[in-house]
Amino acid sequence: MEQYRREPIARCRLPLLSLGGILLFVLGGLSSDMPAGGTESPETDPPETPAWARENLPSWVAPFVGKQGLPDPWPQKKGPLGSATSGIDRWQANHFIVYRPETAAYLYQQYTPTKVAYRRGSLPAYEKVVEKYARGAATERQKAMALLKSLADVCRHPTIPPLGPRVRADRGLLDEDLLKSGGGFCNEQARVFVRLCQVAGIPARMVFLFYADNRTGHVVAEFFADGRWSMADTSWLCVFPAEDGHLLSAAEIHADEAGRQRAIAAYRARWREMLAMSDEYLGGPGARTTLEKKLAAPDVPGCFGVLNYPLP
Repeated sequence: MEQYRREPIARCRLPLLSLGGILLFVLGGLSSDMPAGGTESPETDPPETPAWARENLPSWVAPFVGKQGLPDPWPQKKGPLGSATSGIDRWQANHFIVYRPETAAYLYQQYTPTKVAYRRGSLPAYEKVVEKYARGAATERQKAMALLKSLADVCRHPTIPPLGPRVRADRGLLDEDLLKSGGGFCNEQARVFVRLCQVAGIPARMVFLFYADNRTGHVVAEFFADGRWSMADTSWLCVFPAEDGHLLSAAEIHADEAGRQRAIAAYRARWREMLAMSDEYLGGPGARTTLEKKLAAPDVPGCFGVLNYPLP
């Protein structure tokens, strides 16, 4: 798969990145282990992960967390998911709950609280972004859309226009430092968006996508508005409208071929929109060739997992 920029980054070991932040996680390590016996290793449970990031899940959920909950061939893959990351990012990469028949109702009816208990003043930098970009938005959906678009200014991807700073995948930054850095990979952008939504009083969570090629994936988000969950791509800065105008959830996108085609249509619309932008915005003329290739051969949704991002 193509990248916008292929030149090496001095003194930084980055994983193989495909356009769109397509799993910043190293392709040879796309897995997430919860070893037999109910214990975990530092590979999947880094000791520096903050306690507030961890969740207490019902015991019946354990078989569906990370790699072991994914369909074949994922359970046979070696090493942890997110092997190029560290700290909280590595932990999150290995603790999503896979969406499947056994977990569907739990994930969409119980798992994520639909009320946000944010303490004013605990994330001041995020509060400033919310005030700047969501001011005047009348509905939660409008607020979430405004915050999604804000990522083009406050947290840019290093390979997706508008291009952000070159950053390491293994920073393991926490919230305020991550926002201050001005950029991040797909999982970091999803984290920033979720936090912005939470500060604005909108429930949100991370979504780990795995594509039908059984090799690649991406990290996005869902936000709760209009009484439903809606998926938002926090790297491409787009959402996925249904025919009746509501925004599709990750579950609806993965439910059938119609959902998958709806998602692909939304991505293609976004890429066409980007092709009309200047070379300066795109980061050079080579980006047009890459976008045209994406239009011709888009990634096909396969399966996904969901992860809460608890407030500190």
